[in-house]
Amino acid sequence: LLLAALVLRGDTLGDPNLHGDESFYHTVALAMHHGAIPYVDVWDRKPFGLFALYYLISAISASPLAYQLAALGCAAGTAWAIAGITRAMAGDGDAGVRGGLLAGLAYLLWLAPMQGFGGQSPVFYNLFIALAALLVVRALPALRRGEVPGASHAAMALAGIGITIKTTALFEAAFLGLWCFGVLWRSGAPRALVARSAAIWALIGAAPALAIAAGYAAIGHWPEYWHAMVASNLDKAADWPTALYRLRLLMLALSPLLLLAMLGLLRGRFAERGFLLGWLAAAVIGLCAVPNFYPHYALPLMVPLCVLASGFLSRGLAGAGAVAALALFSITIASPFRYGQPARSQAALDALVAAVRAHKGAGPLFLYAAPPQLYALTGQPFPTPLVFPTHLSHLIEKDVSHLSTLGETHRVLAMRPGVVVMAVTLRNGPGNEETHREVLRYVGRHCRLASVVKAIERQREDWMAIWGDCEP
Repeated sequence: LLLAALVLRGDTLGDPNLHGDESFYHTVALAMHHGAIPYVDVWDRKPFGLFALYYLISAISASPLAYQLAALGCAAGTAWAIAGITRAMAGDGDAGVRGGLLAGLAYLLWLAPMQGFGGQSPVFYNLFIALAALLVVRALPALRRGEVPGASHAAMALAGIGITIKTTALFEAAFLGLWCFGVLWRSGAPRALVARSAAIWALIGAAPALAIAAGYAAIGHWPEYWHAMVASNLDKAADWPTALYRLRLLMLALSPLLLLAMLGLLRGRFAERGFLLGWLAAAVIGLCAVPNFYPHYALPLMVPLCVLASGFLSRGLAGAGAVAALALFSITIASPFRYGQPARSQAALDALVAAVRAHKGAGPLFLYAAPPQLYALTGQPFPTPLVFPTHLSHLIEKDVSHLSTLGETHRVLAMRPGVVVMAVTLRNGPGNEETHREVLRYVGRHCRLASVVKAIERQREDWMAIWGDCEP
């Protein structure tokens, strides 16, 4: 499985601009090494654990290669956990081993078509949830006897860590805890033991998030933390026309795994069919809780779907043929052999950096809907906590943070930026016309168009205008 992950993801290694999301996480991590505090000095809704994970990885190396290798390892580890869950349910016979291996391969094969080719947060937290599910499955026999094995406590700890990497993992984590509770309750164990175990599981699962919240309260930044984790998620409105369009694309992209899972459900012999269906339902609730429906939002569904698919994949030539067809589709949709892509991406980023340095005036650098890593690559500080490209330029992000988007735009422009990098065409619609109009007015009055350079990501290319030599 590790070898398969290396083959399927090898051509992404070293790419400095794989996807805007992970470039942002990496940028925040690098800033944290210089004292930046997430939600205070740089704002986002992602939980602290994700930034802490990138922080720890970047402590080893500041190169994007470091987090990409870590993501590769996590992808292979999740595939291994899928195989382990399959074997635990189907037994260690040939069918269980074969079905588990092919289910793990199916997960790796379908990551790239679902935008999981790099360091998206589910690539990391799927590992914690999958390992937690594996431990729960292994703990079920003891729970049915009225015993509480240590594996159940370890499962809750792993699920709790998963929540700190992606908040929507809460639904899967809660399901795992409730399933353990239900099995122990039905075992006839003393009710005091059941209640005590449930309380311990809940405390263990909540402990990582509670520790982070307590840390922010201790340093005097509880309001920013609370707003980022809770209020901003409630305030953000969905743009339903684009969201529903993306949902259709998401379901189309996920359809091969859905088909294999249905075949596995019909043909497989699972000892824990209800557990798998409940887990899948919890993952679906997590997907719908944030109704943006980008393809990578569905990555958590792939873990239970692949376990369900193992019931069909274990069936000799039919299963092997299904994985071969999945491999063909995967390679066609998202080729893993684009070995020249990292060099193209690096060259484009180098051109952007060179243009910024050559045409920087006296004021700070300001990125508007532009690659956030340009701040780190040019050695320039963040002029605003709203660093993620869409936080100033996307209409559905308007005033979602604790800061006014128009107010922050005015504040940054009052600093008289010396160079402004701005996407020629805003990549996420609908755009925030208020902030866009103000930035265009500023560059039109104070700057000159120095150059237009293409920014190259794995799945798209965007022209960036460098408005430089800006005068106060």
